Amino acid sequence: MTAPRATYIPDLLEAHYEELQFLWARRQSSLRSPTITMRAFSALDDRLEGHVQGLLVAGDRLIDLVDEGLSADESAMAFAAAYSLLRLGTEGARSRVLDAFTSATATRAAGFRQALCQAPVKEILPALQALFFSPSVNSTAAAAEVLAFHGTLPPQLGPIQQLLQDKNPVIRRSGWRVVGMSALSVDPKLYSAAMRDDDPHVRRGALEAAAWSALPAAVALGRSITPTPTAENIGALELLGILGSAEDRTGMTAIAKAKDLGPARFRILGCYGHPVFVELLLAEMADPDPATACAAGAAFTKMTGQDIDSKNRTKLPPEDGHEPDEFEVEFLEEVRLPDPEIARAHWEKVKPRLARATRICRGYDMGQGLSPEALASFDMESRWEHFVRSKFLGRWSGSAASLERFPQRQ
Repeated sequence: MTAPRATYIPDLLEAHYEELQFLWARRQSSLRSPTITMRAFSALDDRLEGHVQGLLVAGDRLIDLVDEGLSADESAMAFAAAYSLLRLGTEGARSRVLDAFTSATATRAAGFRQALCQAPVKEILPALQALFFSPSVNSTAAAAEVLAFHGTLPPQLGPIQQLLQDKNPVIRRSGWRVVGMSALSVDPKLYSAAMRDDDPHVRRGALEAAAWSALPAAVALGRSITPTPTAENIGALELLGILGSAEDRTGMTAIAKAKDLGPARFRILGCYGHPVFVELLLAEMADPDPATACAAGAAFTKMTGQDIDSKNRTKLPPEDGHEPDEFEVEFLEEVRLPDPEIARAHWEKVKPRLARATRICRGYDMGQGLSPEALASFDMESRWEHFVRSKFLGRWSGSAASLERFPQRQ
């Protein structure tokens, strides 16, 4: 006589399903985190894979469990449903995902795109390529991202250039993401138009696409505006900080003095990483404005890798400078102020080793190369910056997709 199935299995599957949604949303928000290290991110991926394996044990019963998620408006739920079905690998499961993908709303489509990017798509590749040439711009954009992620984007540039000129900024952003992932050569006029775009995300997307494509324009714009930097061009200035060389030191000095940029100027200095700016950061950590002090401290930590948080907590004032009422005060972000004395003591300790470098990050001289162990200690933001810089300089042959692929390994 066959033993009855354990009644707890459905509950266990539901727990795996919910955890997969939660952890995937956390992963997406951590891809460029300035606080989560590669080691922690890799551990997160291990947890995700554990929940995927837990779901796959259900076999065909998985379809009934996650089917409702294919019509959910939550991106993380759509991802969890589609990804687990694609990993199940049956024809029926793949067909359900593809049908849902072609009729998805914008919110749902984001989760489906992520699932199709991360899962095997060999069997449905012809269908995805057909969607790329669809008269629906939403279908073209969605399929283009998936195909670019897998390195199977068709060579025709017409559909991509249409995305870059679409009236919807979300579609334009998607187009530039595809250009960056595939390092496509597009009409320079499209870059010029993107730099004048009203949407800051489109402007930033085009700049990053230029960086991944190793185009001089990725730094040329930043260099042209360093004499008179403005907050409107902060994206170009940040990218200059990431990609700039020793010759940009004068421009970075101008940025450091541009108080109209506010605390954001310290992030640019942290990206640039030249130790000549450490003294400025140490001084600014004592500024009575908590946003200024914290930004200077974050840039110091980015450069040196040293935790300099004090025991003193405070709330950051509203970014627009208005005086918050009692209700607003309760919801203001609370932060730990940096400790200038701890920072000074650490800098004096490492200064003999790092002061002559041209770029430092997390306590390493970037001109000396990085071991795998050193890179694993980097926060995800600094890791991304290292690889886009390496790509721009021709020292790495990977792509932006390589840094998002699941799972990531140290």
